[in-house]
Amino acid sequence: MFFDKECIYLDESATSRFKPNCVIKRVEKELKNSANAGRGGHKAAIRALESIEECRDSVIRATFDCDVILTKSCTEALNIAILGGDYRGEVLTTVYEHNSVLRPLERLKRKGIRVKYISAPDGIVTPEILKTNLSSDTSLVCIQEMSNVTGKIQPIDALGNLLSNYGIPFLVDGAQSLGRTDCDYSGVSMLAGAGHKGLHGPQGTGFLCVRKGIRLTPLLCGGTGTFSAGLNQPADIPEGFEAGTQNAPGYAGLSEGIKWTLKNKRRINKKITLLSEKALSALKAIDGVTLYSDEPNGVISFNVGDLSSSEVADIFDKDYSIAVRSGIHCAPLIHKSMGTLKRGAVRASFGYGNKSSDIDVLVAAIKDILNRK
Repeated sequence: MFFDKECIYLDESATSRFKPNCVIKRVEKELKNSANAGRGGHKAAIRALESIEECRDSVIRATFDCDVILTKSCTEALNIAILGGDYRGEVLTTVYEHNSVLRPLERLKRKGIRVKYISAPDGIVTPEILKTNLSSDTSLVCIQEMSNVTGKIQPIDALGNLLSNYGIPFLVDGAQSLGRTDCDYSGVSMLAGAGHKGLHGPQGTGFLCVRKGIRLTPLLCGGTGTFSAGLNQPADIPEGFEAGTQNAPGYAGLSEGIKWTLKNKRRINKKITLLSEKALSALKAIDGVTLYSDEPNGVISFNVGDLSSSEVADIFDKDYSIAVRSGIHCAPLIHKSMGTLKRGAVRASFGYGNKSSDIDVLVAAIKDILNRK
């Protein structure tokens, strides 16, 4: 199956399929008038640089007043924040994190830094739970805002306020949440984001929002268009962290995606909430379905009968043209906590381009699969 008009795409947590026309047109325009930003003084290069700076401004409007490092993905942004910081003692995170956090933290362990994984009975880390796990050795706290497995949303503002009082840096993984939540990030030190999910930008775009005054070390060395006479990589934000040719068409598209998302956010969220409520209600009523999600946030994980998640996803794809994600979703610790590390789970995730009838087809397919047994 290829992604044609007949495909029911329920994999929005991986990447949003719906892109506004303004995004598509802007990317096309930039591609037709491409130049290398920051690599020349001619008008075309200056226009490309202006598009990139426009994207930075759009990111700030969607997040908080900060320095913006543009990246190719949220993964790259998280790596910069985790591996580029001067952390000591202990780093706190949760069992709900993506490997984009867990794997860089494993690398920190090689430097003698301890990593502590916290959890909560209902999957929500409250300020009280976080406070009991802090110590004088805590040098960083890293938490995702929305789970890519269950859809649960962490109280980032409340956690940030707590950590601000202790002076502890707070890194937030916003890959799934940006464009959906209404957090003001007032207590957040760094926020990593994906451009191609809830912000409806192109793939190959991401960013790291860095609170002014925070110092990091670049992971990548190369041409920056500035300080070119020096052989050492500059550590200025953002120039020192954006070595090489930048994705000007992608960032121009992301800027348009952010503008469109902010303008239509209420309508987008209402639709996703309604779709999620319908799906949750229907799945709860089916004997043989095991649900791992209970909040209408656009991400629902489940299993069907005693089938593996990959078997169900393959049947969806081949027999019903439904695209979902199966497996452990690059989040092994949460699956271990749910008892699904071996089996995985089927994840259906919804976006603005989905329809109520998509849920009907999903539910009918599940019932049909159960009746085959």
